[in-house]
Parts: sequence; structure tokens; C-alpha cells
Amino acid sequence: MIEWSSFLIVAAATWISAVIVITLFSTAVRMRASHLDRVEEGRRSPALQFAYWAVFGICGLVVILGVYLIVPALHGA
Repeated sequence: MIEWSSFLIVAAATWISAVIVITLFSTAVRMRASHLDRVEEGRRSPALQFAYWAVFGICGLVVILGVYLIVPALHGA
């Protein structure tokens, strides 16, 4: 028998996680594109460069956390 409440929780968590990862990644890509446009104009922005690398890093950490939660061998379950 399917436990529909558990199924709905997993489905909601999947959707929310996907939206978070996609939003973070697309924001970082847009920030990088903006930074490259500024570099072409001769206006370097080290803060913007640091920011997009930080957002890429956060995106990677979210993905690693998801893998950690999915693979039982990683957390002893």
C-alpha cells in the first residue's frame, strides 16, 4: 500500500530542492555574465566575481547535501 502522505512530502521536497538549485545556479550564471560584460567595458568588479563564485559554491553544497541525504551508506542509515 502506498503511503500518500509520505509520497507528497517527498514530492514537495523534490520540487522545492529543484527550484532552489536551479535558482542558485541561474543567478550565478547571470552574475558571471554581468561580470564578463563589465570586464569587456574595462570595469572589473572583484566583489561581483567573488559573489558569483560564492553562489556557485552554495549551489554545489546544496547538491552535495542532497546526495548525502539520498545515499544511506554516507550517513550510516
